[in-house]
Amino acid sequence: ADNQSSSVRINDVAMIENSHSVATGASNGSVHVWRVDQVSSKRSSLPGGDSSNPSSSSPTRYHDQSRVSGSSVIRTIHPREGEVLAVSHFNTDTASILVFATQKGTIHSWDLRCASEPFAINLRPELGYLTSMTVGHDRNWMCAGTNRGCLALWDVRYQKIVRLWQHSSAAPISRLATSFTSLRRDKSSGGEARPHVFMGCGQNEASVFDILQGTCKQCFRVLGSDFCYVDQTALPPQYVSLPRLHEIPIPSHSQRPVFSGAGAFDCLAYNNRLPPPEPRIMSLIGRVGSNGQNFLLTGGSDCCIRYWNLSSPSKCYTMSGLANCQPRSACENVNVGSSSRLFLSRQMPVATAAEMESSKIPRKLERGQIRPENSHRDAILDLKLIDYPMKGVLSASRDGCVKAWR
Repeated sequence: ADNQSSSVRINDVAMIENSHSVATGASNGSVHVWRVDQVSSKRSSLPGGDSSNPSSSSPTRYHDQSRVSGSSVIRTIHPREGEVLAVSHFNTDTASILVFATQKGTIHSWDLRCASEPFAINLRPELGYLTSMTVGHDRNWMCAGTNRGCLALWDVRYQKIVRLWQHSSAAPISRLATSFTSLRRDKSSGGEARPHVFMGCGQNEASVFDILQGTCKQCFRVLGSDFCYVDQTALPPQYVSLPRLHEIPIPSHSQRPVFSGAGAFDCLAYNNRLPPPEPRIMSLIGRVGSNGQNFLLTGGSDCCIRYWNLSSPSKCYTMSGLANCQPRSACENVNVGSSSRLFLSRQMPVATAAEMESSKIPRKLERGQIRPENSHRDAILDLKLIDYPMKGVLSASRDGCVKAWR
């Protein structure tokens, strides 16, 4: 479906649970709910179409036979709150809650069954503007990240912020996801399931944090081309150490300033965007549990989709994004303790003609037909897993391209 205005940008999409509808948040501050139904569309209503002549000059297209039956504007926020950056939905015993977060830092809720707003949560402006949001597995808590690397944890039942951290890199948090499980190597939990937050923050880095302790349990980091051939012992300390969440004391009064480990935060206007590191993780999805295969898929602004095996670095690889003549990435483990893991991926660049041996250059030029590249050409914004009718992965990039992988 097309948006009402070509200048309006869709920032996030969420499925409405147990329905055939989707919710979208747009850059103009509007939230739409689209019901996806297949309805017949008369050929005669199309320009040049003739319903009596099946061999009409107008070719048969999918959108001629099915279309979105309609949409409804759920709510339009005040323009001063900025764009709607994140949308999520969950059902309770008595309500169907649509949660959406605005750029200014307000998390609104909307009961789709009635015209009411169950709750509204505000984020302190000195923490930065909101960049990502996720709802916990039991729908009783939610997390939100900002462009200053701040992570806030709310209790939805009481609409109260209970924990507040800042990422050690202070970089924008581009993606959040939650999981309630036990990690195999986590000895501190004793095999007990715990809530975990998957976070895309920093330069080409994804990490898993225990939300109860605020500690990093696993980190997946891609080294830049400048450090591909540097020995692990000679790497800078920030590349071989785990990221940390510095806890920020929550003031007892709303008028008191928030202090971090470096002092008070400077107030920023909600439209003042700090430049994020490049490249960075912009999408992630995976499956984590005590049984079966545990993995994480990440997509970033470098147009690469990477598969991370949570148990073995030798099973990690780059699914898409490498050039035809580019060497495969190599992943290694860094010893950071008994209950945490750090994986480093070294992505070797394509060798230039000056770096190759003169005897191998004719062989490269005379290699014949080359398989066309099927990777994305822009940043990968979202990833989804498919189980039926076949197992696969869907990836969507910023240029509007959606690809299916098997």
